[in-house]
Amino acid sequence: MGSLIGKSLIEIKDIVLKQNGLVEHALELSKWLYRKDISSFDEIITIPMILRRALAINSCIGKYNPIQVIESADKTRKYLFENSQGQRFESVYMPSAKRNTLCISTQSGCRMGCGFCLTGKMDFKGNLTAHDILNQYLSIPERKKVNRIVIMGMGEPFDNFNEIKRAIEIFTAEWGVAFGASNITISTVGLHEPLKLFLENPFCNLAISLNNPISQERKELMPIENSNPIYEIANLLRNKPIKKPLRLSFEYVALGGVNIAERHAIAIAELLEGLKYHLNIIPWNSHAGSSFKSPSDLELNAFINCLNSNGVLTAIRQSRGQDIGAACGQMAGEKNNK
Repeated sequence: MGSLIGKSLIEIKDIVLKQNGLVEHALELSKWLYRKDISSFDEIITIPMILRRALAINSCIGKYNPIQVIESADKTRKYLFENSQGQRFESVYMPSAKRNTLCISTQSGCRMGCGFCLTGKMDFKGNLTAHDILNQYLSIPERKKVNRIVIMGMGEPFDNFNEIKRAIEIFTAEWGVAFGASNITISTVGLHEPLKLFLENPFCNLAISLNNPISQERKELMPIENSNPIYEIANLLRNKPIKKPLRLSFEYVALGGVNIAERHAIAIAELLEGLKYHLNIIPWNSHAGSSFKSPSDLELNAFINCLNSNGVLTAIRQSRGQDIGAACGQMAGEKNNK
């Protein structure tokens, strides 16, 4: 019995027409699936009962609940999911005065192997489907409060490009969730071929995980630099600039004594010259078994001052949910006893 969540309007139309429904019934069904908190077809009162019964026999809505919810002292909530394939992955809901952000995963584990990230030390369990990606939003009680979505959870989104593209198309479609594209940000290490496809027709904001502008040093932190060098990523972005209202940003995990010297600030300015962007600095979040350390306030302030003096606009992105393993780089898809 196939899940309807994750299907496009064309696919939903095909299913409805095969059950002798009408095109307008498919549009109604899609809006109920993606905008209403429903658990059965009986709740969809704007389509005929005979069609609802036929759909219930041949398909399912497909929503499934998290297997664990943990709340942080700062009210951040981490949701652990397990799909029908046994893949485990996490989402994080971060409320604030103006922005209620949901951080979504695209893979169970990750193949990129970034040295500072706990997810990269997990066994890779595979790509998530558009169904799994959308369900992280559709199944949580805060869904109606969410006004920002960041695709920055477990996994490398561009390593699962087709499914994340399908999911975001449903998030932003008028017949789907109807979420604004400028309120969704996808983060990537910068895989070249998917990046080229994205830049041909950007469908949300883009954030590039930079973390070191010097190629040889970046290789030590991010093995993907060997095959997808950052200078080529910068050139791709210059040749196909992202236009408003969408935005380009770079993410920079600040590691004490590693990547926040004056030479790094100067190299960032040189690498990104000519681009319209913003640099988000994320002080490293500790996790067991890592030799890295968070930067001192003195180190961080000196680095930011040097960036500013070289014309680089920066902001420090304070991590949420560190006490429950929900902060950037801490997600591991395991049950927690807290």
